[in-house]
Amino acid sequence: MDVTRLLAEMALELEHEREPATMLKRVSEYARHVLEADDTGIMRVHTRQRIETPAATSERVDEAHQLQVRFDEGPCLDAITGKATYRTDDTASDLRWPRWGPAAAELGIRSVVGVRLATRSRGYGSLNVYADRPSAFDDGDAEIAELLAAHATAAFAAAEQSAGLRTALESRTTIGQAQGILMQKFDITSDAAFAFLRRISQDENRRLADVAEAIVVQRDANARPH
Repeated sequence: MDVTRLLAEMALELEHEREPATMLKRVSEYARHVLEADDTGIMRVHTRQRIETPAATSERVDEAHQLQVRFDEGPCLDAITGKATYRTDDTASDLRWPRWGPAAAELGIRSVVGVRLATRSRGYGSLNVYADRPSAFDDGDAEIAELLAAHATAAFAAAEQSAGLRTALESRTTIGQAQGILMQKFDITSDAAFAFLRRISQDENRRLADVAEAIVVQRDANARPH
């Protein structure tokens, strides 16, 4: 298998993909193919006790992830808080995870590579590669998983930026609506309406967008027929 060519093809494919969820799914599929794994998936960590699986090649992947939360141990969790990459040749006998390992083996998972997904300023989770056979992965496979993880990290970063821009746009729209309501109700200028919103925000220690939203909601409620 020409791994370099496959990685290049994946990079080109992901370059034109704008939907983060699809990007994560593609990375998972490529990881399974390139590393000749049985399953792969992305673990997104909010806290050590609250995770989600936004992309996986089977339901078993999420089961393996949830078991790590249940036992508070496992290579995918450790990849987030410990060193960047963890590899095990046999989950059934690996003493680093005495509870999760045997439970994963019962799912049929014997070999694992877990790689951290993170930028310099933000951690997102881990890319996890599973095989049903012991000793399925070597150090070279772990390095390839790290390259794949970089693409998954880019997807998370893009999703976060998109969500931030969307929230900012929605806030601006709501603030503009509230200004218009105040201008019409009190016959004041746009600047005066904005100053009014800002003063309420400061006096009540509330976000400007929240103050604006309350005014818009109240206007809409009053406009409904009784």
